[in-house]
Amino acid sequence: MRFRAKRWAVFTLSASAALLLLCALAVFLVDPFEHYRESSILPLYDQESYNNPGIARNYDYDAVILGTSMVEMSHPSVIDACFDVTSVKLPMRGSHISQMGWQLTHVLKTHELKLAILAVDAYSMMGQPDDMEEIYDYLWNDDPLDDVNYLFNRDVALVKIPKMLQNVGKPLAAKRDNMYQWTDVVFSAQSVFDAIPAIAQKDMQSADTNLSRSTENVERHLIPSIEAHPETVFKIYMPPYSVGYWFLMTREGISEQQFRSRRLLCEKLLDYPNVEIYDYSSRIDWITDLNQYFDYSHHSGEVSDRLMCAMATGENRVFSVSDMEAGSERIRQAVADFAETYYPN
Repeated sequence: MRFRAKRWAVFTLSASAALLLLCALAVFLVDPFEHYRESSILPLYDQESYNNPGIARNYDYDAVILGTSMVEMSHPSVIDACFDVTSVKLPMRGSHISQMGWQLTHVLKTHELKLAILAVDAYSMMGQPDDMEEIYDYLWNDDPLDDVNYLFNRDVALVKIPKMLQNVGKPLAAKRDNMYQWTDVVFSAQSVFDAIPAIAQKDMQSADTNLSRSTENVERHLIPSIEAHPETVFKIYMPPYSVGYWFLMTREGISEQQFRSRRLLCEKLLDYPNVEIYDYSSRIDWITDLNQYFDYSHHSGEVSDRLMCAMATGENRVFSVSDMEAGSERIRQAVADFAETYYPN
């Protein structure tokens, strides 16, 4: 009896070990997060915080676009054509400059960049400087021992691999453009109006609210990479949120602190010779064309392409603090016009 129990225990342990090894081998070979190599099977591209590390490490590129969900509709093929580069996009939905800086630092460790395009808005500037939510170090670092978190991950083995294997044979040529694209939304003015909640005007907060956060974020998460890589051109732009967004920020009483953070970006970065700043938040013909938005923030891929073409020709480049302040004033006026037309009471 004792011998049988011992043999059963050995068999059970051996079978469990074999299953674990098979799981690890399957994850290693299929590699749904492209942790070890760029995949020959079309990846799922459904979780930026898990997909981005592999893209950043293993893809061939000399340019990158980083930002929040505002860059998800960007097309690297357009960026390549505009700037004569080979690019990838690494958005993180709802992220702040802290996460952008983390990704930028790791990208610059593995690739020599000609160009880094950073979509920096006041919202991301004012985030917590230590916010590392959805940054998974085991996918970014080079410690092979940390790979156990990936190789023996049940969700990866039982969910991601079966789904990814359904993509066998699908074309790969357009994957950089198609990754993270929204395919289930409607771009229309009505979508913008539907997204704006009904709220009463609140007292305007001080323009210096959260200014210390913005300052620390720029100094900790952007300036070190800018200074360490003078060979890289950093094109930093303010994304074109719709006028509906700025109307809502005004109603919430937080627009002036965002305008102050926009100014801060210029104060901190304009003197660097490898930095260019562009203000597309105040591109009034874009932000008032509400049919290009699916809510009060997010614009279409068409606007993304226009933006890159405009940046390539130097349109809306900011050369001084006064330029950015003039842009903020244009936004204020656009909000006033919008309120008078659609929300007169």
